Amino acid sequence: MSQPKPDMVPATEQTHPLELELNLLKARVSKAEKQIQALAEAHLALARGLEAGPLEEPGQMHPAQAARLAHELLLAAGLVRSGGDTA
Repeated sequence: MSQPKPDMVPATEQTHPLELELNLLKARVSKAEKQIQALAEAHLALARGLEAGPLEEPGQMHPAQAARLAHELLLAAGLVRSGGDTA
């Protein structure tokens, strides 16, 4: 029987520890970017809900609708629990 060739080592054994760390950091950055995007969308929903157009009647429920939409966006992103507590 012949000995296995050095270049035939499984890929998991060839991965350098720094490359593994880099992949973990990339995943964390990607997750943070998605969370920041969700926060930006929720912020925009709130801002738009608080804006009153010049032709709108006073007392409309836009802020409440905006707050609900912002909360739903944060829920969908997994940034808050259904009770409103942060995750």
